[in-house]
Amino acid sequence: MTSQFKLIGFDLDGTLVDSLPDLALSVNSALAELGLPQAPEALVMTWIGNGADILSARALDWACAQADNRALSDEEVKHFKRRFGFYYGENICNISRLYPNVKETLEKLHAAGYALAVVTNKPTKHVQPVLAAFGIDHLFCEMLGGQSLPAIKPHPAPLYYLCGKFGLYPKQILFVGDSKNDILAAHAAGCAAVGLTYGYNYNIPIAESCPDWVFDDFADILSVVR
Repeated sequence: MTSQFKLIGFDLDGTLVDSLPDLALSVNSALAELGLPQAPEALVMTWIGNGADILSARALDWACAQADNRALSDEEVKHFKRRFGFYYGENICNISRLYPNVKETLEKLHAAGYALAVVTNKPTKHVQPVLAAFGIDHLFCEMLGGQSLPAIKPHPAPLYYLCGKFGLYPKQILFVGDSKNDILAAHAAGCAAVGLTYGYNYNIPIAESCPDWVFDDFADILSVVR
């Protein structure tokens, strides 16, 4: 392994896994319990990327606006968050799928000696089960979720944590994601970043976030580290 990179970090939703169908199903199941309108998948996609609490807030803001500006009590908001978490736990990988070339590429990187890590804002309790469902959890030496550290992306803290744990300089870490939050976190930490075009980035082209590389195909990551 002659690359400057020793560790490659990955976002999860929209980067490794297309989790939108299961997330939309879970959001709408929780909304239905409150008698609120159902959101189309394309809209739910724009709510992904900042963790479950922000997704919940965006979903409720939209649904209440659609329901003649209905006001929710604090208990109803708490109920929605609980039930969304429950439904997503039940539907974590019912419809979700790996994006093309993800498993094969991760296996090649792992075999080549790169340390691999997941850094996601998804609730921590869901991270390992998702990876295990697709048979790729064993490829990662670290799996950080939304409750693993005090700060989440776009804060650089998770990448600083990886530097400290594995004794690396930021320039030795490559971070791969689909969202501006991924690129902002990587660059704030001094790490290079790959932006993938196919994920969830609020309907904004990932190139506008100025990653070091922009790829349409996950397998193209191999061209950076060879």
